[in-house]
Amino acid sequence: MVNTHIFQIRRDRADAPAIDAGWTELPRVEGATAGWDDYPTIRQYFFSHELDEDALYGFLPAGFAADTRLSAAAIDAFIAQHPGRDVYTFFPFIQDAACFLHVFEQGELAFPGITAVAQAYLASIELPVTPDDLVMDFGSVAHAQYVVAKPVFWRTWLGLTEKIFEIAESGGDAGETLAAEFNTPPGMKQALVERMAALVLALDRNLSATAFDISEMPCTASAYLRYWNDMAALDAVKAAFRQTGDRRYLDRFFVLREKILRACEPRFGKAIGVQPAAAVSARIAIDANSELIYGCITHVPLPVAFPDFVMPVYLGQSQGPDRMNLRDLAPQWEPYHPIVGGMLGNFALKNYVLKHHPDVKRIGVCMYRKFISRHRISGVAAEDNWMMDVVSDKDIEQTGLDSMMAPGDVPFLIGRTCGFTVHGEPAGYLLHYAHAHHAEDLLRFTSEAIELGVLQKTEADSFFNEKVFLMGGIELGVFPADFWLATVTAIESVIWACVQRYPTIREGYQTRAWAFCAERLGSYLLLKHLNTRYGQKGGYEQFFGQLNLITKNDETLYVPSH
Repeated sequence: MVNTHIFQIRRDRADAPAIDAGWTELPRVEGATAGWDDYPTIRQYFFSHELDEDALYGFLPAGFAADTRLSAAAIDAFIAQHPGRDVYTFFPFIQDAACFLHVFEQGELAFPGITAVAQAYLASIELPVTPDDLVMDFGSVAHAQYVVAKPVFWRTWLGLTEKIFEIAESGGDAGETLAAEFNTPPGMKQALVERMAALVLALDRNLSATAFDISEMPCTASAYLRYWNDMAALDAVKAAFRQTGDRRYLDRFFVLREKILRACEPRFGKAIGVQPAAAVSARIAIDANSELIYGCITHVPLPVAFPDFVMPVYLGQSQGPDRMNLRDLAPQWEPYHPIVGGMLGNFALKNYVLKHHPDVKRIGVCMYRKFISRHRISGVAAEDNWMMDVVSDKDIEQTGLDSMMAPGDVPFLIGRTCGFTVHGEPAGYLLHYAHAHHAEDLLRFTSEAIELGVLQKTEADSFFNEKVFLMGGIELGVFPADFWLATVTAIESVIWACVQRYPTIREGYQTRAWAFCAERLGSYLLLKHLNTRYGQKGGYEQFFGQLNLITKNDETLYVPSH
């Protein structure tokens, strides 16, 4: 029988719970600065006692039995049923474990900024860990005071927490800046040290750990009771992502967790608008429950001031702090920016919407110099592309874009259709693509689309010979959210298959081959949807707006970006 040394630290308040039967009271020790809670007491124990390497040690909070409905006998029985483990966890807060990717994200509710502070601390000790890369399920979520473990665990934990203690108390080698972040607000440092337990479990794969079934403990927040099964589902998709790395599981997680937290957690909108764009989310004028989310894809500084309801999504060198960046929202795509171009911004926008606004009704998309307006603005067509009107940046500075870009209440706002010609004759997608680009790229792209079920085998001929074209596909305009999210996800899967399978790099303007292919697929899928819903005889013309190009001064020539 393994020796267990389980203690409880009693609060100093007069109304604090008594020590639960079966555990030993540990005299409370205070830190030099306020806000440490139980940590000084735990560290003092480790520094004043010789540890048995085969024994288990735990430091339970006051009220542990009430929170978990576990007695000392129940803890002993669980350990006996799972002998030989290094770590046993008894975390009772199912909503905290289920509804967040990791313990630091959950900490944002009470301690806004804790994820960034944790990242700064880990960087200061040169530990190459990014909290937002962590995904923790029920088996890996733990706070230090809900752990019973051998010294092999506690030494690693103490190694991390002692540096926090040193910095917070005296500044340490990290200087006063990090110390101030640890001490403001009070309790931030204690929140960090207790969450280091989960970090140890995430990083040390040699530790053997067993978690007590959280579903057998009471729900500590009654508002979440109606979502009990949904929280189990959240844990399942997180566990599936940890096992497979398939990001589709995370997409499902964000949609479901948003529904739960919007209903149950009043602090959610302010605290978890977070990664990676807390400052941006605070600035924009779109409410968390807004009907419309509107993104502007750009890889350069914006040429004009866009409306407050338009959120820039930054790519390439334009990415920076407190921005909605491709590298944060869809990091797996960043290396492919040179060969896919602005289309990647749609994947970043999709991830942002699924995580933060899953119930949004419509999604709008524009590019840094192209947008759809409800009506013609300038009436001046671009010299080499009659489908676009040019709008001078000088005129925009005087009048603004708010009324021009506001879509009203229509479900769609799209540019007018056009067609391709080759040698003066109408041409389908494939013939025109072969004339303007490299035919093999569209053939490969279409093959992957069929393989993935985005196109049916019987649609290949229709796709290749489609003569109606919507410039920008689903990358310009306003669309019903369910249609746009499903379509952009399908296109993303096809492009991902292509960049993995076909390493050919084109030169110059042809570099963005997969973007040209995606524009055609987006156009085809949009037309297919519109024709199905509104009829084959142009019923969707009611949604036509005007495609506009922002130009400098009085320029009227359209020069494609690279």
